[in-house]
Amino acid sequence: QCDMAITDILGELQCDPWPVAQGHRPLRSTGVALSVAVGLLESTYPNTGARIMMFVGGACTQGPGMIVDNDLKNTLRSHHDLERDNARYVKKAVKHYEGLARAAHSGHTIDIYSCAMDQTGL
Repeated sequence: QCDMAITDILGELQCDPWPVAQGHRPLRSTGVALSVAVGLLESTYPNTGARIMMFVGGACTQGPGMIVDNDLKNTLRSHHDLERDNARYVKKAVKHYEGLARAAHSGHTIDIYSCAMDQTGL
């Protein structure tokens, strides 16, 4: 029964209706989405074990938690940039995501599924 439900869901997937302009990254509001999820769990299930599962397909490009803008001319920061404190958005993003770590105080877990951690900025 579960297998059938998953097959139906996968069969209904469609192409993204908002195409990305050439030379730009897709707009991703990962920080906002995670913040909303944490807020919902905190208000509906305080001090109860719960889990957020986040599937990430690229770097956050807008809003809180942003680590690179959507223009492809601006490269994603490298490990050398982080070491030299030369990564433009990192300090604000770290502050935002560290604030979301409060979820652990309510017994909530955040699972992040990503194909390459260095390409998503987490």
